[in-house]
Amino acid sequence: MTPSMKPEKILEVCPVCGSSELYLEAGGYTGKVYRCKRCDYMGALIVEADEEMARAIREDYDQKKL
Repeated sequence: MTPSMKPEKILEVCPVCGSSELYLEAGGYTGKVYRCKRCDYMGALIVEADEEMARAIREDYDQKKL
């Protein structure tokens, strides 16, 4: 890694709308289930994304809502 490159911040975001406003709905032996405050998605899948990817997911979601 060169000195000018900064490690990118990785966010956990909703796979539907790209929001990072997720909270743990349930967890235990069967795994974790998350809920998104923005679009009400509920599921075990979350996306680990940098800010650019999260923004692309949000923009795609907003376009589909129109």
